[in-house]
Amino acid sequence: MDYKELIKKYWFLGIIGLALLVFIGMYSIQTYNNREIKVSNKQQDGKYVAYTIDSNPVFADDLYDELYENNGLSQSVIAFERAIFKQAYETTEEMRNQASIQASNVLSTYSQSYVEEAIRSMGYVNGVDDLIDYYVDSQKQELLLKEYVTAHQDEYLTDEVGTNGRLIYHILVKCETTPVTDDQGNVTSYEANPTEEQSEKLNTILEELAKEDAVFEYVAYQYSEDTSANQGGYIGMINEENKTMYDQMFADASMALNEGEVSDVVVSQFGYHIIKNAASTAEKILEDYYFISQLETNHPTLAIKAITDKADELGFEIVSETLKQEIQAQLESEAN
Repeated sequence: MDYKELIKKYWFLGIIGLALLVFIGMYSIQTYNNREIKVSNKQQDGKYVAYTIDSNPVFADDLYDELYENNGLSQSVIAFERAIFKQAYETTEEMRNQASIQASNVLSTYSQSYVEEAIRSMGYVNGVDDLIDYYVDSQKQELLLKEYVTAHQDEYLTDEVGTNGRLIYHILVKCETTPVTDDQGNVTSYEANPTEEQSEKLNTILEELAKEDAVFEYVAYQYSEDTSANQGGYIGMINEENKTMYDQMFADASMALNEGEVSDVVVSQFGYHIIKNAASTAEKILEDYYFISQLETNHPTLAIKAITDKADELGFEIVSETLKQEIQAQLESEAN
């Protein structure tokens, strides 16, 4: 039996193990006290046995139907996704280190009870204890999406990137500005009229960016006076097709930057900007977390397409007709 056939035969062990935890987590754990529960890899009457309770079989189809009836498609898909992630990508030390940092940041920002509820709602039945695993899975999902979009660039990148696209981040310090016009009354630039405090803040930002270990996105998070600060100053793609949607000074300065380049101070109608072109090539654009997130928003079925494509590549199959039908319905929804 070759590797792919082996996966086809035993793929459900990973999923059922996860789904079993989700299933048990949904009901009173007291129901299962002092009872022998075993995950199974056998078939009975032509149906997969997910697990047995005191030697009595619980079939995979019934389990998925139960999951769907109580929680909709989400819990079943979560279990399916996590099994794909586990099989497709090795968990590296770097992944776990990054996940540990993310988990620590979340727990320092939100109450443990809030995180507990949120993580359990996503199928991680051990709550906070599964937070690191959640962030490892998130990294694997990002890898999966990058792979899929890279293989389908004509579908996902052409319109998103546009002509001469620049993936832009910025830092804004607001201040009063005065438009400078030509003889025809066209605005050619803006003159800044900052307060002393605003000038000091701009100088502080420039000093921070000049440091050897400076991270532009972190400086933006700390100092920018724009709502994009929460995303490290992320603006998105600016290109020949959409640049007129932005302030002309800001757009012109953005389009003039080479990949990885940071601008000098730019004055627009809103105040001072410092602008970074994070990426101009497909390879670099697809390394950007916020761009991938935006793609998911713009293309609601992207994630499930990537998951099912990877499942086909690995030779996975879905034994639950309910899950098959619901995933297919979700895939077809984009066309309607």
